[in-house]
Amino acid sequence: MRETWKLVSYNLRCTWDNDGINSFVHRAGQLLDKLDAEQPEVVCFQEATERIVPFLKRHLPDYELHFRGRNRELDGEGLCTALRKDFTELLDTETFWLSPTPYLPGSRFEQQSEFPRVCQSLTLRLQNGKPFRVYNTHLDHINDEARILGIRQVMNKVLEDRERSELPVFVLGDFNALPGSETVNFCDTFGEFPLKDLTRETGGTFHDFGRQDPPEKIDYIYTDEATARKQHSVVLWKDQHAGIYLSDHYPVCLEMETL
Repeated sequence: MRETWKLVSYNLRCTWDNDGINSFVHRAGQLLDKLDAEQPEVVCFQEATERIVPFLKRHLPDYELHFRGRNRELDGEGLCTALRKDFTELLDTETFWLSPTPYLPGSRFEQQSEFPRVCQSLTLRLQNGKPFRVYNTHLDHINDEARILGIRQVMNKVLEDRERSELPVFVLGDFNALPGSETVNFCDTFGEFPLKDLTRETGGTFHDFGRQDPPEKIDYIYTDEATARKQHSVVLWKDQHAGIYLSDHYPVCLEMETL
């Protein structure tokens, strides 16, 4: 039984051809090398696409991938969570849309940008460990009101699940919101049960392939207070080689004591 395990929030950045040397085709090898070196048990990807996910499936044989596109036909950009097969057991999973009709694919809030947004909920268990829940999400990139509606919906789902069974919980992803914003303040002052931002001291995460200086902190990992006491470390993956980065966000790697 491992003494610690790793949970990663990783915005992949879509496959945009105008990213030049940082187009996904040039970054892909570094991504695989980093995952091979770090061996995280759970990786929550945002901005996964139907071009990226098949690549990950081919080249990450030790992982089981769960992808859901955000569009009405369940295609397009979405969320993908990778689980190390030898150490992580999936007990339950579902995807819901951040909208007034959360189980209607492609739905969204009226205040939102044109893009639907989703949250991926997974109940997991590590080898010889206790069950826990992970909520992987990517909030709206334009409208703060939509972000607030979205994070409230995610947390309402967390509360519904806790009524069935009170498990350790991780709420993470690209919130597209800065510290001090209403979205982040909602999490920091959540009234139903205390949440702790494990990334509070990490610094900025969005760097736009080195062009954003200083980077903006918009990626977060929250957990309940009891689970937070098992935190071992949290670091940003700032790897870059010859100007090529892992993504336009620094992935956030949380290392925890076994639950």
